[in-house]
Amino acid sequence: MELNRRNFLTAAGLGVGGLLLGACGSGGGTGGGGGGTGRVSILTPEFAGTEGKETFEGTILSGFPDTSFAVDYTDWNRLNEKLSAAVAGGVVADLIMLGAGWVEPFAHKGVLAELPDSLADGKAINENLFKVAGYEGTTYAMPYFVDGRILMYHREMFDKAGISEDALPTNLEDFREMLKEVKPDGGVAIDLFTQNLRQVWAHLLGAFGGSMFSEDGMSVAFTDGSGVDALQYLLDLVDDGTIDFSVQGAEGQPRPWQQKVAAIDLQNSSAWPSLTEQTPELVTPESMGMMLLPSADGSDPVMFQGGTLLAVSSRSKDPELVQELVSFLLEPENMLPAVEMVGKVPSRDDLDDPIVTDNLMATYIIDNFEYATAYEGGSPAWMEVRGAVEGEIEAAAVGQKTAAEAIDALASLANDALTRV
Repeated sequence: MELNRRNFLTAAGLGVGGLLLGACGSGGGTGGGGGGTGRVSILTPEFAGTEGKETFEGTILSGFPDTSFAVDYTDWNRLNEKLSAAVAGGVVADLIMLGAGWVEPFAHKGVLAELPDSLADGKAINENLFKVAGYEGTTYAMPYFVDGRILMYHREMFDKAGISEDALPTNLEDFREMLKEVKPDGGVAIDLFTQNLRQVWAHLLGAFGGSMFSEDGMSVAFTDGSGVDALQYLLDLVDDGTIDFSVQGAEGQPRPWQQKVAAIDLQNSSAWPSLTEQTPELVTPESMGMMLLPSADGSDPVMFQGGTLLAVSSRSKDPELVQELVSFLLEPENMLPAVEMVGKVPSRDDLDDPIVTDNLMATYIIDNFEYATAYEGGSPAWMEVRGAVEGEIEAAAVGQKTAAEAIDALASLANDALTRV
């Protein structure tokens, strides 16, 4: 998909970080590559459909001077497969949009170029968001969009239970007791099963002070007791009857929270467009309250962060140009139309525009970036383990395994994967 630049000002030149000599070649998924020719190939799981393409290519990229683009659009479910195939085939896009947890595996394989820390200068990106953007102390990606997880609740159900906004629980045990009080008749207190259970467990793991892997990513960390504690907490909520595996939303349909079958929803911020379209009356300040997941010990609350990151291929033949493009995409005038199109939270916290400020979930998440300390991944072995986590958590949730058995199985898989790193 070609797009020729029409505007005239070039972005400021950027220093080039050290480039890794990995198994990937130059060029993009559609055959384009750098080469100093003013052509950049891009692989993205964002900007789907005709409208998305027009926003990305016609509105945003058309402002980047003297460059043509080959954009390869895919969806998140196929991104890993597509990128892995590109690496194996030696044809990797110059600019790659990745998910949280993906940087370590692909940086370890030499697919990604190091990025200079100066690339973040003036971008107003919270330091917590860089926790998923580096490997071995080096930055390999820039945060672009953030998928934050917060708890949204029906104020009327909380009012009925006599729970005011200034009396919300600050630890997980009190939160568990509160769930029993706000559970609606015939429903559940909180919907956890509509979300990806891998990420629900990662969120709870963070609330118990744990992480998936050690700081260097070379050993399993969730076997310190935090992994079992996090999963057991989920199972305790099942036993309490405040969550139910049979109560979960169908794709494309209003969620249990929207149907008032659940008092609370652990919600992904990227759902804001569908929430405002399907049930606008529920997502007003009068109807909806928001809170973060409390920690187990009553210290700081915890917000899970996923999202989209911008990375540069280590074998791009024009890395300076691609780095300039990364910087360009993070500028406010280019980020705002992107945020408006995809409905996600920007990584910048200084965009004072209705596109951001009218989104109640976005403003709440931005205001709480300092608590975005839970995330998935953290190891070069993650992509090999990633696909198995949800199945193990689900097996425990439906009573097929104990928490300890499920965590032991995940630890065995992770340790086996680490032997191949």
